[in-house]
Amino acid sequence: MASASNSARHLLLVAVVLAAVSHSVRANGHPITAEEACKLYTKHASYCTDALANVPGIPMVPVPLPVLAELAVTQAATSGAAALAFIERLEKLAGGMPLGCLEKCVGKFQAAVTALQKSRAAIVEHRDVARVKRWVKAARADGETCMDGCHMMEGGADPTIIRRIKDLGMLCSIALALADAAATHH
Repeated sequence: MASASNSARHLLLVAVVLAAVSHSVRANGHPITAEEACKLYTKHASYCTDALANVPGIPMVPVPLPVLAELAVTQAATSGAAALAFIERLEKLAGGMPLGCLEKCVGKFQAAVTALQKSRAAIVEHRDVARVKRWVKAARADGETCMDGCHMMEGGADPTIIRRIKDLGMLCSIALALADAAATHH
């Protein structure tokens, strides 16, 4: 049932993004490819290009920067949600990370996903870069602090969670850079 819900959300996302592309091209008229935008505006160009290229149903053709910023925020939210689901599964397993660390990470990633959903709404509905930046920074901070204090506990540093935290941080950095670029270069 969850995959049907995810598929429906994905199709809705694709429709919203394509509608935004159509509207944004008419409004802004300054299309750029994801690869060019990633090279010009982000610190993690190849990671950025790969992340944006992996959005199913989105052609890698020139689109306006605001659309790429929306996609980057969406990818960060997707990454945060996947990390949250992974950590919640770990909570149900016996052994492994200490329960306190897992519970803390679940709370932090729930906050991160909420912040990223708010930032996505802010960029899609209002093009409000200030709010996008505030919420993306909050999401990144939540992800980065998920493991605080857990590294010193035996079994407290799950490498998969650490990788997911790093991925979320890079996606948030990319979203911030593209949102900034969209605000200043349209």
